[in-house]
Amino acid sequence: MHFSIPDTQELKDETGSSYQVFDIHINGVHHCSLRYSQLRDLNDQLRNEFPTAELYDFPPKKMFSLKGDSLNERRVQLEKYVQSVGQCQEIWTSGMFGAFLHKAQQETRREETIPVSLEVYLMNGAKVCIDINSTDQTNDVLENAAASIGIPEDFVHYFGLFLMKNKGNGKLSIIRKLQDFESPFISVKAILERRKHKVVIRKAYWDQEFDDDLITDITTFNLLHVQAISDVKAGWTVSTPEAEERIASLQSRGSKRECLKLCRTLRHYGFVQFEPCVTDFPSENKRVIVSVGNYEIHFRVDMGNSRVKESTFSVTRIRCWRASSHFTKDSDVNQNTVEDAQPLLQLSFEYLVSKGNMKWISVISDQAIMMSMCIKDMVDELLRKRKGGKIRKPEKSKNSIRFKPRDKSSEALFGPEVNDAKDSSKKATSPSSNSEDQSVEEASSTNYTAFEGIGDDDL
Repeated sequence: MHFSIPDTQELKDETGSSYQVFDIHINGVHHCSLRYSQLRDLNDQLRNEFPTAELYDFPPKKMFSLKGDSLNERRVQLEKYVQSVGQCQEIWTSGMFGAFLHKAQQETRREETIPVSLEVYLMNGAKVCIDINSTDQTNDVLENAAASIGIPEDFVHYFGLFLMKNKGNGKLSIIRKLQDFESPFISVKAILERRKHKVVIRKAYWDQEFDDDLITDITTFNLLHVQAISDVKAGWTVSTPEAEERIASLQSRGSKRECLKLCRTLRHYGFVQFEPCVTDFPSENKRVIVSVGNYEIHFRVDMGNSRVKESTFSVTRIRCWRASSHFTKDSDVNQNTVEDAQPLLQLSFEYLVSKGNMKWISVISDQAIMMSMCIKDMVDELLRKRKGGKIRKPEKSKNSIRFKPRDKSSEALFGPEVNDAKDSSKKATSPSSNSEDQSVEEASSTNYTAFEGIGDDDL
């Protein structure tokens, strides 16, 4: 996960007294705002539960309220601390940190636990309307949607919930995969242009051999078929006029299995494609379309004069990568002051270009963090396969977490839970048609190591 704390806010409690909160962004999105005392309470619990965990030193308590440089210093220290927690596998697998972040999102958005409905879309535009609680976590919502669609329990976690944006003309742009530390209902509600966004169910694995499992069931087969056709139409799967004509013919005859079989032979089947962006490969400031899938990153670089250079990077030859953000006064963002500037997001990965030759390759994109998460998911899946595993199933939280509300007005949000909306109604419709005071300096980054021992054997 990519954690950053780019800024702070001054709020008032129910008595009118002021206090500071730190805005925590996860994977490039503002997730929650927390007081120092809340994070300190979290640290106390984690240190007690995981005494051997290597975490960044938690900033000490001060006698007086902090302002200016002192407040900014604490912000930076807390950012490093939260990043260290996020990179500790022992803590993540326990579920404690995720449960804390889930409560923090609920508090920040002032969301009570009430029964609501949520629309979940298929890739062909069909949807199911499911009954959930407003604060249900992503995994609960996924399981609810899967039950409504008819996905067998063994195949539920072959799929994931993704936030996608309607670009018009029926095309969707992928924003991010929804994580279990958040509530999909709250996350969508927090979006300013939420009418343009959809929660979409897509397959969530990278090895296309896993398709063979899903083809055995009629419901999951149909989901694969729907996604395959959608990806061809969107241009994510690279096709030819002849192949598209053949697909149309098979579709008209209702030959879904032959149609899916053909789609699986096309280039970039099962890949995720991102919006056009900028890369420094093979030279600076080149326009590029990035696709990821099948344990590869693929570049289509505009070289000018109607020339396109294609390059493929295997994740097994990536030693490490990082997602970072920085602020700029460049004319690219058309701003006059740093205070008005928007952060640029960048993905960089160190790649084994040839024997003994490692090279850093960078992409500047609004979707850089999503790209980083895709690489992480591919690496995790490969490592899981090397150990004989397949699809990762979320584990139930092994440890409970105490969440300290930031003021008395928040306490009511965490009272007795209302009855689970999923129990009260199982019905669902069937599928229907601060800125920082710096200019070009890096504001935050997260480094990830792919494989230990990468080397010439991977050539």
